[in-house]
Amino acid sequence: MSQPAYLHLVLGGSAGGCLRAAVATYGLTGHVDVFDDDLSHGPLNDKQSRAAYFRELFQNYGQLPDDPFPSLVDFDRISAHLTQDLTPEVCIWAGENASERTFLEMACHGLRLFKGSVTRVGTTGLKSLPYIGPQTPALLASLFDQREAVDPVTRATLSSDFLRLRDSGATLRIWEAGKIVDVSDNLYDSLLLSCCATNWTPAARVVGTAMGRCDEHNLLGDVFLSGRLQHLIMQGMIEASGPQTSLRDFDVRRR
Repeated sequence: MSQPAYLHLVLGGSAGGCLRAAVATYGLTGHVDVFDDDLSHGPLNDKQSRAAYFRELFQNYGQLPDDPFPSLVDFDRISAHLTQDLTPEVCIWAGENASERTFLEMACHGLRLFKGSVTRVGTTGLKSLPYIGPQTPALLASLFDQREAVDPVTRATLSSDFLRLRDSGATLRIWEAGKIVDVSDNLYDSLLLSCCATNWTPAARVVGTAMGRCDEHNLLGDVFLSGRLQHLIMQGMIEASGPQTSLRDFDVRRR
């Protein structure tokens, strides 16, 4: 008897790697579809504007990776895949955090016409940080057996929540009191300032310190914080020494 044709949706390369290891090693079945993005920041309403947003962030971050500009999840491709086979269940892997919760809402919007079952892993059971990526493949495999159903009513509510996020125009989101909230781009500026000393300090160290002080439900990457550091430099609140073409090549200090 063949195994059910599960489709697993997961956000981020690290999470995808762990989930694929769970499939390869611990008996989890199905196809894993990975979307390598961070949905806690950046516009959600347009692929071109999202690419432009990330292009600006990378200007002072350093050499561009091969695919530097995350694009919005292409759920049209998923829908086409679902119509070509008889996948009975789509499982969305998303913890209680800003990026993955936005992914959950986006996925529910993209799957609004899907007639099969939709489930979720990540509401409970995650160890340490509430993200899929830091979990062991063995734990992920065991959590699949405890997955929760996302019924049509809940799916519709989450879809509406995504439309609100998409159309708000905000470019920074946080997980707060059990939901995703739009916030101002400058929310973390005070954190960066507190991590910047009055003596010269490598810019990368300041960004790394700020990353370590982020709330566990709202982790931010160095690309976003590098962009905000550059904003503070341009505003004259932080002084920079050296060429600012790469985060690792210049020092900063508070004025």
